[in-house]
Amino acid sequence: MFSYFQKSLRNKLLITFIAIGFLPFLTLLVYTLFLSETKMVSKIVVEQLDRTEAVMKLVNNHLASLEKEVTFLSSLDLMDDFLAEDIDKRISRLLLQKSEDLNLNLTLIAVNMEATVIASSSKSDIVNKFDLSKLTNKHGEYIEGKKLYIYSNVCASFDVKKQLGFLVLEYDLDNLDMYLTHKNSIHSYIVNSKNALTIGENLSLVLDFTKDTNSVINAEHVIVYKKLSSTMSGWNLVYAVDKSVALAFLYDFIRFMLYISVVIFVLIIYVSIKYSKGIVKPIEELTAITDEITNTHNYSVELRVHTQDEIAILTHSFNEMIKTTSSALERLEEENRLRLKRFIQLIEIFNTIIQTKSEDECIETSMQQIKILTNKSDLYFTKERFGHVDNEYIALYVNDFEKNEKLYFGAIELGLDSFEDKNEKDFYHSIASMIMLQLDRIRLIDRTMSASRAKSAFISNMSHELRTPLNAIIGFTQYMIAYEELNDDQLDTMGNIESSAHYLLGMINEILDIAKIEAGKMEAHIEDVNILELVQSSHAMLQPLAKDKNLQFDFIAENFENKYYKTDPKMFKQIVINLLSNAIKFTQEGDVKLELFNSADTIFVRITDSGIGISKEDIKQLFNDFTQVENVMQKQHKGTGLGLSLSKKMANILGGDVTLVSDGVGHGTTSLFSIKIV
Repeated sequence: MFSYFQKSLRNKLLITFIAIGFLPFLTLLVYTLFLSETKMVSKIVVEQLDRTEAVMKLVNNHLASLEKEVTFLSSLDLMDDFLAEDIDKRISRLLLQKSEDLNLNLTLIAVNMEATVIASSSKSDIVNKFDLSKLTNKHGEYIEGKKLYIYSNVCASFDVKKQLGFLVLEYDLDNLDMYLTHKNSIHSYIVNSKNALTIGENLSLVLDFTKDTNSVINAEHVIVYKKLSSTMSGWNLVYAVDKSVALAFLYDFIRFMLYISVVIFVLIIYVSIKYSKGIVKPIEELTAITDEITNTHNYSVELRVHTQDEIAILTHSFNEMIKTTSSALERLEEENRLRLKRFIQLIEIFNTIIQTKSEDECIETSMQQIKILTNKSDLYFTKERFGHVDNEYIALYVNDFEKNEKLYFGAIELGLDSFEDKNEKDFYHSIASMIMLQLDRIRLIDRTMSASRAKSAFISNMSHELRTPLNAIIGFTQYMIAYEELNDDQLDTMGNIESSAHYLLGMINEILDIAKIEAGKMEAHIEDVNILELVQSSHAMLQPLAKDKNLQFDFIAENFENKYYKTDPKMFKQIVINLLSNAIKFTQEGDVKLELFNSADTIFVRITDSGIGISKEDIKQLFNDFTQVENVMQKQHKGTGLGLSLSKKMANILGGDVTLVSDGVGHGTTSLFSIKIV
């Protein structure tokens, strides 16, 4: 839909006019709908918080006055009647009179030290016992259910140390309803957050009383609540205002705005359509004629517009452009035909040259193709450099890859007096570039094949010339150790000779394996293999090496599904042994952990050590042939630098990979060997 308006100037103008006319009204409407309601609600919250604060002060003052009344009554000399026989007369009359004066739902009770109610403003309480266990201080208060108990001890006027009992005010908390607001649109009540007891109107609102003061706004009410003071700890004063009443004026105004917006919108659209059509009509006529010219390719048509404004200037400019375009198209079509022909010829020449196998064949084929291209038979190739000649020629150069420089190879005389234009010259130079690229390619192939043959010869010689004497040395040293009577120094010497010979033989075998892999002669012999037994045997094989270095060497296979898998057991085991050997070799103290586990489609062998670690910059280099990273332990453990490279290449043959992870030097290394489950 957005692209529809982008493609039409009339629609753009229409949208612009509508936006200019309707945007201010829309802004006012949005402000009224969203911001006004938010501000009014915020104001209501502030007003209700002020009202709750005022009610709390009234409640606190009321309760404080009750406490003073109780304290005052308990201090009267009249209370000495606790010791008289007519105790229920004067004190009872006093309590009854005070209860009537207060005109509240409450009861004043006089209790002696034996928990007996000796006087009360309610005759029904005189025969009852009173629980003195909660009257722990000389005076205080506590709440049970919806009853507030305010008490003060009574002492003899003639001996303040002699306690006669307590004067207790039993106050019904429903009396506090007189301080609450009772209106249709404003609801207020006091609620206990622990037992849900309510004083006043109960709206059953779900509120979280975790804060001392808070405001909540839902779909129907604007609610504020505030916790009462310590006398009524756990009770909250709640005020809720009906949003429909509080925001009635705002909602009426919004409805009016919505109704009037329909009229305004229709008026704006009518005016916008009328003026946009008048502006765009001349341009539409110009577009229609232009489309006709484009479809018929009749560039002789002239546009006529009977106006004197900017559209007329555009029409005259367009007529001139049509004339210029017509002549330019004719020239361009001719040039395109020529360039397409040259391009096809260039592709054909390149396809022919690239199939040549030798330098002589490349030059001979190139000459034949150029003769066909130029229709000239007097072309020739020379190894000598051209001096000052009248005819055009192209010089050929080749790369000397050893010296990294360009060498003159020869030149082809084209039999042309001169090039027709620069493009013709560039065309022949492109042919020369193709010839030179093919010559470099032929020379590189010859160089690579020579190097490959030399490498194969070297590896073959090393295999026959070095392995035979090394096997003989190993055999002789083993014979000397087993059958000759040698002293300790001689045995050490023979042992060193044997281990060195084995080390050299291992290096030769690794080099030969790398050569086989590069030659594509090493293939995996897939069979059903018990991977768990294979890894366990690798762990057992290297256990003595770890024990000699006092390393903790653990094997974990709890998350491995033990069954037969298809792989090459020899390659698999060699990879595991190579990675374990490296971990033990470069760990001086600590532990080496071997883990075997699998996912739905992959087997993983993870080896973690606490050794010297590897810097992130060196990890990638370790997988290159004959590469070793310089470190402190490198002086103690020499090698070919083929172990990791060989392991990774074998893993690739098995359809897997080997990766290394380390947090840096001194932080150990983790190697991960993974293959896909077949």
